[in-house]
Amino acid sequence: MELNQQDKSTPLPSKLMILISLLQGLGLLYLHQAIELHYWPHGQPEWLFAFYSVMFIWPIMLLLGLDQHNGRAMVKVTLPFALLSGLLGYYIGHQVTPIEHIRFNALLFSFVLTMAIATFKALMYSQQWARGERVTYSALFLWSWRNFLTLSLALLFAGSFWLLLMLWAALFKAINIDFFNDLFEQRWFYYPAIALANGFGIIIFRKLTHIIDTITRLQQALIKFLLVLLSLVSMLFLGALPFTGLEPLWESGGSSLILWMQALILFFVNAVYQDEPDNWPYSVWLHRFIYISIAILPVYSLISFYGLSLRIDQYGWSLSRFWAFLIWFLLALFAIGYVWGIAKYRDSWTHQLSRTNVAIGLVVLLVMLSVNSPLLDFRKMVVADQLQRLADNKVSVEDFDLSYFRRHLARPGYEGLQTLKAQYGETHPGLLIRINALYADSNNERPSSTRDEFIAAITLLSDNPPEALLTAIYKQETKNHWNIQQTQQYFLKALDLDMDGDQEYLWIEKKYEHTVIKLFFQQDQQWKSSYLGSFRKDKNSADQFYQALLAGEIKVAPSRWNDVIIGGQRFRAGLE
Repeated sequence: MELNQQDKSTPLPSKLMILISLLQGLGLLYLHQAIELHYWPHGQPEWLFAFYSVMFIWPIMLLLGLDQHNGRAMVKVTLPFALLSGLLGYYIGHQVTPIEHIRFNALLFSFVLTMAIATFKALMYSQQWARGERVTYSALFLWSWRNFLTLSLALLFAGSFWLLLMLWAALFKAINIDFFNDLFEQRWFYYPAIALANGFGIIIFRKLTHIIDTITRLQQALIKFLLVLLSLVSMLFLGALPFTGLEPLWESGGSSLILWMQALILFFVNAVYQDEPDNWPYSVWLHRFIYISIAILPVYSLISFYGLSLRIDQYGWSLSRFWAFLIWFLLALFAIGYVWGIAKYRDSWTHQLSRTNVAIGLVVLLVMLSVNSPLLDFRKMVVADQLQRLADNKVSVEDFDLSYFRRHLARPGYEGLQTLKAQYGETHPGLLIRINALYADSNNERPSSTRDEFIAAITLLSDNPPEALLTAIYKQETKNHWNIQQTQQYFLKALDLDMDGDQEYLWIEKKYEHTVIKLFFQQDQQWKSSYLGSFRKDKNSADQFYQALLAGEIKVAPSRWNDVIIGGQRFRAGLE
């Protein structure tokens, strides 16, 4: 396929592209220094996310898209998108506040990934709109691979450039000349240097479009054979399902596997059938075999929809399930569009392929932008759904996954936990101290809850335990914030374990997966503890244990084996 790009897409003069790269490097340097040296916008993640978004996205779009014929048009198209990305970055940055209480690695990853996809899609359409051409899938395909391979090779070039600088510095440092090592470690040097190297790489590879196009044709030839194999696997798998049923599929994470298979088939189809619709890459029988495998994709969409729905009915919505449904929705759109083309055109169904891809490509672009906006904020949706499940008694307060709110849901999760404290803190004091422990500094042993808050969370199975004992328990247990986060319920029960007339106390910690039992006893007028044992959570054994505990059915059995003392050393037989 040729679009006469050789004479129309000549890159801008190298000096202008180098200037864009240099300005990008200086902008990123300023933002890094602001964080390190604590000046604006340090401490304001809204502005940091906004500026980083613009500084990464707009220069890359210009470097990849500008040429000598579309400069003004390309700026008009890409500048609004860059500003929109900055607004979305501002919104996502707001989800990181209050920053001292938010873990945002998962949020940052999803933001970077979705904005990379959105930028990739927007750049393809912008390159055609700026040239005043009708948008076609064959042209989009060509631009997508040119952009992807050019940027990938440019980043590889920049990485190689940096490795050579490191070798340079190491060689001179080996002979006690530290100047280059000190220079290359300076941020004011390596930010502009790497940005310039990336710009140089883009300049080099944009002038080698014939090589990029050759690589594209090579991967198209390879995928042509893989598509036949994948279509065969798809049809055989669907044929086997009536004999195996769906249960084994759900037990092995089948919904995600089906989505992967659908995505690969659609990708391979688009890689192979991206040229003229009347020019088939296969013989007529293989061509029909391929589109039969495409025609059954909606069946896979129904199966994956059913599997995802089962999980949501059982556990409610989570971020991963929202993303899975979003991917399912987009793949189903493509599949339905292709099936419509097959039903309408039969062997000539590829006439519908271009229209479907261009239209749904815009849908993908809008969706990738929406998930980073208030329009489609999955984190808020998850919080609302899980709190409603709690209100509807579909999950108990003790089993509510607080750590998921803390680790994955950013600001909405933080606000949701504060709502839980306000609504359930008085009636479920154990919930209160677990939430407090989630936001405690792991490097600081300072208690995350007050003594009264912690003691209120203890289920007392004996009247009037000594205040000194309660204080000792509070001081010991609140040192480990992680342990508090994992403990659903505490029990305290008095018993005379050594038959000396003085009370000892059993301390039981009910956790998600197991139960821990300790003994508190007095020694030298101080309360000390000893670990008695633990057992894994099995529904029958756990229910039996806690029923007996609450009913007071506790026995003290003497040990069969006495201790052995030799030279003041005590040895205990570990025999039953």
